[in-house]
Amino acid sequence: MKTMATQLALLLRMGQQRSNMRLLVKFMLVLLFLFLIYSVLFHVLMVYEGREYSWITGFYWTLTTMSTLGFGDITFGSDIGRLFSVVVLISGIVFLLVMLPFTFIQFFYAPWLEEQNKARAPKAVPETLSGHVILTHFDEVTVNLIDRFNQYGVPYVIVTHELQNALDLHDLGF
Repeated sequence: MKTMATQLALLLRMGQQRSNMRLLVKFMLVLLFLFLIYSVLFHVLMVYEGREYSWITGFYWTLTTMSTLGFGDITFGSDIGRLFSVVVLISGIVFLLVMLPFTFIQFFYAPWLEEQNKARAPKAVPETLSGHVILTHFDEVTVNLIDRFNQYGVPYVIVTHELQNALDLHDLGF
């Protein structure tokens, strides 16, 4: 099994990785900006309601509201405060529960999985292989031919241009 360091190195080598990392950093900066703005607005609205909290409490409230955890220990009494809570909650749902997972999947998990599949699919035949048959199509006739090749010890290679098709054939033992 590959180590986490090997997997991380694979991610960093991928061609699209720099662009993906830039997009992820931009997304995180927007998220951080929203987090800071909401924390400041929390303090402004609490002062409007006649209450005062520390900055840590403001960050805590913003994080629990955006993550939809919402303990309910700090609540607004005014309608504008409650409306603000709804805005923070909805933006948290959109950014943290919808966009962040899809961003991770699209920019990191899917390319990583594609690289894993490419590494698993054979790309070349051994240099010692000679006197072999090259098959370029796979159907029932090909399966029957492969049975005959195996009976007579004739080496064969199946060539396909689709990665998923190559993986499927490799998994089937061809």
